[in-house]
Amino acid sequence: MVRKRPAGQRRADKVAARRRRGGGAGKPVTGLRPILTLPGLDGYGPDDLPDVERTDGVPELRLALAQARAEQELGYRIPPVADLASYPPEQLAEWTAAVGRHHTAVLAADLDEHACVVDLVDHRLEAAVAATVATRSAQPARDEVAILVAADGGRAGRAVRMAAEVLGERTACGDAVDGALAWVATHLGPGAAAEAREATGVPAARADADSLTALLWLAAGVAA
Repeated sequence: MVRKRPAGQRRADKVAARRRRGGGAGKPVTGLRPILTLPGLDGYGPDDLPDVERTDGVPELRLALAQARAEQELGYRIPPVADLASYPPEQLAEWTAAVGRHHTAVLAADLDEHACVVDLVDHRLEAAVAATVATRSAQPARDEVAILVAADGGRAGRAVRMAAEVLGERTACGDAVDGALAWVATHLGPGAAAEAREATGVPAARADADSLTALLWLAAGVAA
């Protein structure tokens, strides 16, 4: 029986295939600051990022992915830098058990480095889309893109391009785009809708902070 490849690995394979069709092989993600040290995940803020040592490696990424999945399951997270004494013992036990369970699943799936990063970015984008729908505000998308730009060293780079590729899959259905744009215009404003429409024509390889923010708004419209 042929073993089905894990979802995260399949997403990474799709990204790599699109890059090959575009005329170039995808570069490995070594050099990308791990999502583990992104603000909003472990307590580091944008001003702290330049002082955080860059550490590459699959073990750190797999743990970060387990933490992201635990946060999605429980609706909260306990940062590694947190004062554990400030959390109730039962919450600490619940968080530790959830992270351990998801970490075991990630290890069993044997995701490579690229697949881990794609999955992590996908988790972050999903949270930003949900926040945009819930608040009817353009700000969650701006905040998330600022985090990804910070991870790229202050300018649009690999994390931004990868996020644009993931969002491109979510907004690829032509039938849903018109309805999504109408939602954006109604809840985020006509200007945001115009930016979202323009962003659909920007290749992922040329994505910047503005186009990625607009794609997040569009993805929220698709999800709403």
